[in-house]
Amino acid sequence: MRKRVISGVFCLSQKARLIVTIAILTAGIYLLFLVKPIMKLIYPFHYEEIVFEHAQRFELDPYLIAALIHVESKWNTEAVSAKGATGLMQLMPETAAWISERTGIAYQLEDLKDPELNIMLGCWYLDYLRSHFLSLTAALAAYNGGQGNVQKWLSDKQWDGTFAAISDIPFRETRVYMQRIAHTWGIYQKIYQQR
Repeated sequence: MRKRVISGVFCLSQKARLIVTIAILTAGIYLLFLVKPIMKLIYPFHYEEIVFEHAQRFELDPYLIAALIHVESKWNTEAVSAKGATGLMQLMPETAAWISERTGIAYQLEDLKDPELNIMLGCWYLDYLRSHFLSLTAALAAYNGGQGNVQKWLSDKQWDGTFAAISDIPFRETRVYMQRIAHTWGIYQKIYQQR
């Protein structure tokens, strides 16, 4: 008699575990459907067609460009930093002028707030940095910390140019920037890549 009770309790507990497991899985799936729209509000992807066009043109990951824009300007076309960096990809006027000289693309300073021009120039610049430093990680660090600084860190062996060693980057702002870009890039891939 006692064995029957124990096995009955064991069977009930197995059934209870199965019910709880199903309930958790159902709640998880339901939460996924709720979480994704909320995440899209927090991490929007505006100007998607423009981002894809220029990312593909320069063989860059469009989700990286979306992450860079999110970190740089939070998708605010009117953004101007205290240092004068302008638009979605926060291009410094001097950098944009240098890009203009190299590419022959004429513009006015106010044009840097135009998403099409800003994204195109920003992608061109990131592609240039990537070819100059031979590492996307170093290129991203240069996008934030400046070409000269990154070149110095690499030549002085202060940093080896890898993501694994970003804690060696001398500028705290650039270290934090690199972590934010990597984190945000992963989020954009998870939200938008498999649609």
